[in-house]
Amino acid sequence: MPLKYTENFNQHGFIYRFDGGETCNKSAYECPVCRASDRDRLYALYLMNYFDRMAPGRRAIRILDIAPSDALSDFIRKQIKKNRLLCEYRTVDLVREDVDDRVDIMNMAGYPDASFDFFLCSHVLEHVPDDKKAMRELLRVMRPGGEGILMVPIALTADRIDEDPSVVDPGERWRRFGQDDHVRLYSKHGFIERVKEAGFSLREFGVRDFGKKSFQSSGIELKSILYVVNKNHPTSDASALNSYSLSTMTKPATPGSKAGK
Repeated sequence: MPLKYTENFNQHGFIYRFDGGETCNKSAYECPVCRASDRDRLYALYLMNYFDRMAPGRRAIRILDIAPSDALSDFIRKQIKKNRLLCEYRTVDLVREDVDDRVDIMNMAGYPDASFDFFLCSHVLEHVPDDKKAMRELLRVMRPGGEGILMVPIALTADRIDEDPSVVDPGERWRRFGQDDHVRLYSKHGFIERVKEAGFSLREFGVRDFGKKSFQSSGIELKSILYVVNKNHPTSDASALNSYSLSTMTKPATPGSKAGK
C-alpha cells in the first residue's frame, strides 16, 4: 500500500485498524510491473469468466467503466480482442480527460435507460455527495439481466455507514473516512442494505468461489469479497447468470498475478 496512507492514518488518527478493510492486501497492494492493484486483480478473475460467457456469436454487449483503472482497462481491452467479442467498451469520469465521456455518476442523462450490459464502479461512491442517487442512475442505465461490479472501501468493524458531505477538513476526512477526498466510510451491512434499497440484486464472491490458489497466485487477501450486482428481469437470462460457477477459475492470468511474489 502506498506510504501516504500509513502516514496519514497515523497523523490524523484513523479510527479503524489499518488491516480492517475487507478487500485490501497491504503487502501486495500494487503489481510492480503493470501497477494493477489487488482489487484490479480480483475484478480480472471475475471478468475472465464473464467474457468466457459472452462467447462469439452472442449479441453485441456494452460495458461502462467508471473512473477506470489503467491496468484493468488495458486488461479488458485485451480480453475483448482475445475473445473476439462484439463489444462497445466506454470509459467515463467526472474530471479526467483521458476517457470517452465526462460524466457525473449522479446524473448520467446522456445515457438512455437500459443502455449497458455491464458496468464497473470501483471505489467511486465514497467520493460522491449522494451515493443513493448514483446507485439509482447505475440501475437505470443497466439493461434487464445486466450485471456490474460495485465496490467501495468497507471497514469490517464499523457498525454503520459514517457519512457527512459537509466535512471538508482534510485531516478530519482522513480520521473518519480514511482519505481526504472521501465523504463517507461504509460498513458491510450498511453497504449491502443501501445497494438493495437502490433496486439491485447482490451477490458476494470470495475465496470459496474463486479458489485459494487463484487468490494466492494473484496476491489477493483471502478475506476479500467481490460484490456483483444484477438487474433481474423475468424474461432475461438472469437466472443463468445467477447459477454459474467460478470454481474453474484457478489460472492466474490476471494483471499483476506475480504481485507480492
